[in-house]
Amino acid sequence: MDTQQAPFPLINRQAARIIQGRHTEVLVVSFIDKILILISQYGKVGSLMHTIVDQQSLTVSTAAGDLASTSSSFLLGAGSSTSKKTQLYQVYASHISQMIQHQNPMESRSVVLSLALAIQEPDLDRGQSGEEEKEERLRDRELFENVVELVNECCVWM
Repeated sequence: MDTQQAPFPLINRQAARIIQGRHTEVLVVSFIDKILILISQYGKVGSLMHTIVDQQSLTVSTAAGDLASTSSSFLLGAGSSTSKKTQLYQVYASHISQMIQHQNPMESRSVVLSLALAIQEPDLDRGQSGEEEKEERLRDRELFENVVELVNECCVWM
């Protein structure tokens, strides 16, 4: 068992912003062995994921200037592997973990990420025009960029 003393009280940061007309909250808490990140547009815990950065790929990727590979698994609330929300949540988890690693290469803690975001699944019965699909992708990208910026404002890994 690790006998290293954790700082108390725990270091935490919180930020909020209106993104696409929805109040969006981010809370980041630094534990001795993990970084907990809660992101919600619903005021509740959503899908819970655990993400680690592959330490072996880290040395190779850092030397090459690439991002390290990550491994994510759903702990709670996993949807269908083909659902848009599930796939986007995996992108969020990977990107946020890589961002943390990039900002602090000495960071070795895993990330526990909770996401409860208003991401619309496409209406497969109705179909979408090319223009509607493009607008949806732009909305998804805007949400992603704003959420990542909010997480970055709550930095506890430096």
